Amino acid sequence: MALLNHEQIKNKNKKTLTRGPKIEINNQVSRVDIDNTNSTKGPSTKEKTIVSSFVTEPVNIRVDNHIRNKIAALITMGHSDSQKEMVDTFVNLYVESLNDSDAKRFEDLVQIYEDKDVKRHQKKAKK
Repeated sequence: MALLNHEQIKNKNKKTLTRGPKIEINNQVSRVDIDNTNSTKGPSTKEKTIVSSFVTEPVNIRVDNHIRNKIAALITMGHSDSQKEMVDTFVNLYVESLNDSDAKRFEDLVQIYEDKDVKRHQKKAKK
């Protein structure tokens, strides 16, 4: 007989949740109100800090072992003191050989990437 009343026993042990009082909104704020208050305020002291125009951070470039060996051989021959200097020399030699329109485009793209690095660094510093 107990098996027949299984559903009643199950419901008897359940506790009901009370949701508490109903929340009512007294004052609503529109987006325009927030935008107006932000535009009247000046920049905070955090925003007045000097922004750097470039950021230097270590990164890696993946190359295969043949390119690495060629760079190491040139360094051993005394053409440079480090791999970083050797790669910089290669890039500078290549950029010098570009025509005027490609050189201008190269400078513009480098500036875009530099700005991107600065913004990423500032975002990381704020955290």
